[in-house]
Amino acid sequence: MNKLKLSVILCYSIPVLFLNFPIGLILSYLLKIAKFDEASNRINNHLAYFWLRSFIFLTGRKLEFKAGNWNPRNQNRFLICNHTNALEVPLIVSLPYLSGEKAIKLSYLGGDIIQRYKIVPLMMHSKIVEAVIYSERKPNFRDFKTKVLNVLKTRSIFLYPEGERTFTEEIRSFQTGVMKIAYKYQIDLDVFVVSGMMGYSNLPEYAHLRKLKNIYFVFCGTVKAQDFNDFESFLNSAMNLMKSKKKELENLERI
Repeated sequence: MNKLKLSVILCYSIPVLFLNFPIGLILSYLLKIAKFDEASNRINNHLAYFWLRSFIFLTGRKLEFKAGNWNPRNQNRFLICNHTNALEVPLIVSLPYLSGEKAIKLSYLGGDIIQRYKIVPLMMHSKIVEAVIYSERKPNFRDFKTKVLNVLKTRSIFLYPEGERTFTEEIRSFQTGVMKIAYKYQIDLDVFVVSGMMGYSNLPEYAHLRKLKNIYFVFCGTVKAQDFNDFESFLNSAMNLMKSKKKELENLERI
């Protein structure tokens, strides 16, 4: 088994091996039912941060989080980030704690895989965080769009616009489905980028990342749908913003 697979197993074992996860999730769910949303969110966000810090500590890495002028209290928006090998998931779910806003409501968008886990999505129950599930096997775009817009009334939604794991440090073209919803309904995009996650692999082209041991998680900026006259310009602006910041980080990694 290669180094990356071992890292993934370690990462996703943490919420199973530590008792604070099932206990915390049960308590969070009960608080959610009782309409104590802020307390429920605090528990979810604390568990997410514990997951991240545990994984970073166990793997001997250093996290460089740069929030810039990001305002986590802004609702009704999409948070987007590049997808590499699934090890960036703890970073994403830890955004509230990393930003210092421990009770922020954050939801997630994912496919059928969300339904195959008992602790979901991304190690938090889908009902607690109001996850938006899109079925690749039985797609229903109208219901999907309605669910997205309903969740955005109270939460921001995180998603990977590339739509799949890349297993490289390259940022690939964005899928257009959800992005078209963003443009049509004037949903702003908060753009983030992760760099260094392939340092967990043993591929020779990422030897410099293994040696550096830094993981960068950076806010790139906000793309406002209202500023663009057509969808293609909107999509390209978000993609170019992410790629530009990624290039800056790669230059730092090679110094």
